[in-house]
Amino acid sequence: MIFWERYQEVCQRERDLYWQGSFNDYLEMVRADPRIARRAHARLYDMICAAGIEETPKGKVYKLFQDHLFGMNQVLERIVEDYFHPAALGLEVRKRILLLMGPVSGGKSTLVTLLKRGLEAYSRTPEGALYGIKGCPMQEEPLHLVPAELRRDLARELGVVIEGELCPLCRHRLIHEYEGRIERVPVERILISETERVGIGTFSPSDPKSQDIAELVGSLDFAKLEQYGSESDPRAYRFDGEINRANRGLLEFQELLKCDQKFLYHLLSLTQEGNFKTGRYALISADEVLIAHTNAQEYRSFIAAGANEGLKSRLLVVKVPYTLEVSEEEKIYRKSLRGINFQVHLAPFALQAAALFAVLTRVKAGERNTQELLAEVKAQEQPEPAGEDPDRGMTGVDPRFIQERLSSVIARSKGGCVTAVRVIDSLRTGIMDDPGFTPETKKR
Repeated sequence: MIFWERYQEVCQRERDLYWQGSFNDYLEMVRADPRIARRAHARLYDMICAAGIEETPKGKVYKLFQDHLFGMNQVLERIVEDYFHPAALGLEVRKRILLLMGPVSGGKSTLVTLLKRGLEAYSRTPEGALYGIKGCPMQEEPLHLVPAELRRDLARELGVVIEGELCPLCRHRLIHEYEGRIERVPVERILISETERVGIGTFSPSDPKSQDIAELVGSLDFAKLEQYGSESDPRAYRFDGEINRANRGLLEFQELLKCDQKFLYHLLSLTQEGNFKTGRYALISADEVLIAHTNAQEYRSFIAAGANEGLKSRLLVVKVPYTLEVSEEEKIYRKSLRGINFQVHLAPFALQAAALFAVLTRVKAGERNTQELLAEVKAQEQPEPAGEDPDRGMTGVDPRFIQERLSSVIARSKGGCVTAVRVIDSLRTGIMDDPGFTPETKKR
């Protein structure tokens, strides 16, 4: 069968990616290609560039996101050029948390997911090859084995930057298992995988009274504590928190501003100094890109509260608004229907009507009539949108609601034709029946 042949090919391809060698072998590879030892921000930026960038009249189009995110070119360009690019160069912005702030269903989670999938695929290419100390739960950078007094000369010789210290477990193994001889420490290739929790972590807040800080930084293994007899023995510690597992890659912080303060404190040191404190150990180094997201209401409350000034200074906030381009909004709905055999004919302009409806709800009405609103919507299709409203695209009907109403009208059509009139009627019914919409919104 073709399936089993393809399956064997995939398995063999994964096996072929495996590599193991000595620390000296790794040094020679870094000498030949210093990019192997680049930091997490540089790796992620190179991954985006490797996927392809196209210059258009409306700005840069990043092919990594091209078929999944629509109407977000300006947002994506700011994220890449104002955050990832300077961070890849080692500038101060790498010590910031990238906070994506915007309304619900605006594409924030999808953007982070695409970065994760991109990193996974990139780590399996020759250009994105990543290596770590074998057996390290944090896929440690092997250059951390180099003693401090030798780092400057070696870094100059190899053309790299060596930052960070060995994790407690690797330091213990170096001393007791390898007798302090770094040349005996094995190095292996690391394949980033969210499923295997290698190089990618995701932290989601829950009840602050029950959520344990161990989810973020790991915890003692009481079964091994009895065996090794000391809480300061790293062999009795489980380095399986999200910060630990995301080392050398990306850590997603979902709904950052809903987190309890005890979780946020670890981020201050992690972003500014590149390390965090846990257990009875010295500061543990971590090299990872921190991306968080939150909604506009939570962010406004956070700013108004005036608390946690330290965290505020470590945030680089990027607004992720709804698109105001009808053609781009229409692509969102076409994508959601792609590959679905619903046996219904979509009449011309049916999806365009839904997209126009959504965009009109996002344009501030004021005292203007329908013709003026349509004129402003048309203006959004131009390369230079008119005006710079700080709340531009931050309110209105979200794509998820439109998709729900499209699903309803398609299901009710029973093999018939879905026209623009039926779509608008379904949207109107949905808004009138939804208690989440205010009377003013329904009237509009």
